[in-house]
Amino acid sequence: MPGWHRKTKDLVSQGKLKVAGIVQEQHPDRAALYMQWQQMDWPLLADPFNELGISAVPITLLIDEHGVIRFKNPRGNDLKKFLESDYSAKGKAQKIQSGKLDIASLEKIVKDSPKNARAHFRLGVAYRMRYDSEKGEPEDFSKAVGSWAEALRLNPNQYIWRRRIQQYGPRLDKPYSFYDWVTKAREEITKRGETPYPLICEPTGSEFAFPEKRKGGKGDVLAKHPDPEGKITRDAGKKVTCETVVVSSTKKSSPAVRVHLSFQVAGSSTWTNDAGELSFHLEESDEVSVHDLKISDLPKEVSSNEDRQVEFELRPKTGKTLPKEISGAAFYYICTSDDGVCEYLRQDVKITLP
Repeated sequence: MPGWHRKTKDLVSQGKLKVAGIVQEQHPDRAALYMQWQQMDWPLLADPFNELGISAVPITLLIDEHGVIRFKNPRGNDLKKFLESDYSAKGKAQKIQSGKLDIASLEKIVKDSPKNARAHFRLGVAYRMRYDSEKGEPEDFSKAVGSWAEALRLNPNQYIWRRRIQQYGPRLDKPYSFYDWVTKAREEITKRGETPYPLICEPTGSEFAFPEKRKGGKGDVLAKHPDPEGKITRDAGKKVTCETVVVSSTKKSSPAVRVHLSFQVAGSSTWTNDAGELSFHLEESDEVSVHDLKISDLPKEVSSNEDRQVEFELRPKTGKTLPKEISGAAFYYICTSDDGVCEYLRQDVKITLP
């Protein structure tokens, strides 16, 4: 948002453009504090129930005076084209349809349609909203987390729903600290002689916490699989490619192998480092054990395009031999600079063993 604010400030002051922000925040007052800190003065709309129906952020929409979306995630000269175009023909405006969003109505929808992932997510939002209000009930927070978890289980490609859980989750699952900026923002706003925007609900420890890197080790690679039902969108090697090298032990008495995987972003894609690191999970096997998992450290930059390395050893279990092939899956966050879309993707990897 700060980038777009700088880019469009003059156009707004000249009356050539109107800008509004839409946040998917559960607590939009926190977004208001951020905007005050960054001195962004456009209107801010809150969409905690995800009325837009989007699965990832950020997105930028250029909308004409008739309410018609003309550009999504504009790049290059798109903004210039938009401002110079004559949109006298109205076209088809996008309509946002929403049902009742109170708890009772949403509970009924979930009961009648238990596979309605969106309804589960919205019910979680409603529970958390009540929890933060004067009418909050002690079990509302737990109900909210349960609803979000079920929504994500039904649709694991939903980036926004995943973040809602990670916000309150363990450090090993966090992509970044969600609200570490709050303290600094308040200090700088106060120094400017302003009163920081008040927060209805102060961030808690989990929301301030920074991620803790998972250490590879004996069998750790076979921890809980992030996509056991195989619902996450597959990358067939078009956005990230994978090179596999298997090195066998020189000792016949120790038939172990070391597997080296190298992942490279392709085309205009980049790793989204602030979203989280690449992870790799092997299918469970009665024949082999996994040891010494090593994954490249995350760079300090927000995005990058370096090769990412994964290494681990495979050893046959007692009385077993190494199979001819074993399967695994890599999970990663990437953005494509062509359209600005960020995704959480899965790439299946088959490893042929000597």
